[in-house]
Amino acid sequence: MPTDQVRIRSLYAGLNRTIIWFGLLVAAAWLFAIFSYYLSSKAGTDWFARSGSVMCLVGAAVTFRLAHFYQRALATALKEGLVSVPREIELRLNPPKSYVVLSYLGYLTGIVGTAVWGYGDLMLQVVSA
Repeated sequence: MPTDQVRIRSLYAGLNRTIIWFGLLVAAAWLFAIFSYYLSSKAGTDWFARSGSVMCLVGAAVTFRLAHFYQRALATALKEGLVSVPREIELRLNPPKSYVVLSYLGYLTGIVGTAVWGYGDLMLQVVSA
């Protein structure tokens, strides 16, 4: 296998590892919100609204860091001559599906987290009434 192919596979492997770790972080934020909803409904505490702040933080961090890692991988590939400029533009316009899905999940996590953070206490009152 040519050296360039090995380096390209290495860049994709690094990006895939990053996507997996960030995906686990998003899943943990959602699981924390579900657990805190359960805890708030059973114990009468207000952990659910606070979990919204964690969701917002995770959603924003994942979205921005994921974009940074992808741009850095593209810049590295271009700098090392692994891709041409037209191919690099194509990769920017058509990123891997896993990247796109996780980006949207990051946005959704931030949006839902904002709603939970702002209105979580009211949501619990409505559901328990």
